[in-house]
Amino acid sequence: MRLVLPGLLLVLAGPLAAQEAESSYEAAVAARLAGDNAEAVQLLDRWIAAHPQDSDALVQRGYAHLALGNPRAAERDFRAALALAPDYADARAGLTLVAERREEPRGGYLIAGGAWSDLDSGARDWGEASLTGEAPVAQALSVGGRASWYRRFGLEDVELEGRIAARPSENVWLRASVGGTPNADFRPELALGAGTDVRIAQGPQATVLSLDAAWQRFPLEEIVTVSPGITQYFGGGRWWGTLRGIGIVPQQGDLEVGVLGRIDHAPDERHRYFLGAVNAPDTNLGVVSRVTSLFAGAELPLLAGISLLPAISHEWREAGPDRTELRLEVKAAF
Repeated sequence: MRLVLPGLLLVLAGPLAAQEAESSYEAAVAARLAGDNAEAVQLLDRWIAAHPQDSDALVQRGYAHLALGNPRAAERDFRAALALAPDYADARAGLTLVAERREEPRGGYLIAGGAWSDLDSGARDWGEASLTGEAPVAQALSVGGRASWYRRFGLEDVELEGRIAARPSENVWLRASVGGTPNADFRPELALGAGTDVRIAQGPQATVLSLDAAWQRFPLEEIVTVSPGITQYFGGGRWWGTLRGIGIVPQQGDLEVGVLGRIDHAPDERHRYFLGAVNAPDTNLGVVSRVTSLFAGAELPLLAGISLLPAISHEWREAGPDRTELRLEVKAAF
């Protein structure tokens, strides 16, 4: 009898432990569905520690993290679930939500900074300073502006620009701008611009088509610019490549075309790195000149809501001296 009773207890303990564990997972799911995502994460942490191969639990925790505003943690869980079950539709839908969450407006921003250019052939260096801002005025509408000071070859211009951006639907963005330079020496006396982005494929591998057009009246001539482009996201939305065509028609001249390519990488919500090249006509000095350029830069967090934006580029110009530009800006998001 002494041997039978312990054996019976062991037999009963197995199902009871399994039921208790199962109820723990079910309690986590119930907590998430009831809106208590913090409790759900705590319960799922314990469950996943004991059951690391449970893709269902990883997906549940991913959605709980997403509801708590932790997209990075959510992405890790969704990717871990897909590593275990590559065809898990809910995990892929979760990654789509993470990618879309990155695109949601986070409020306004201010960017202040400047640039310094070292010119070859002993030419006088260029200088630049600017202040850019944008703020939402409605759910899908924002307004902004930019004030820029330029120094070129001993001449100085101050250019002012106003901007408006709208998102009439989930996959369409619109923008327009108007600006000018009082008593312009080399910047545009008047400038009008408009553009649109259309997302034709959604999710982490999204595809976005773009089209921008501008008309500028410089002291020497008027110039029309048209720039179509495509941006392809990959790597779960953490990488994206952009290819843009650039066409410029001067008032007294023929169409000139060029191309720009760049790649961006955002390893997390606050870091971004980019690298690119361009061979295209340029209107920096109010006349069309062919330029080949390499450029790179980053966005690096300093404090909560404040980032540093360093960048460097080098230009080889058909007309005029080549130059190397160093740019440093500070961005404050609010």
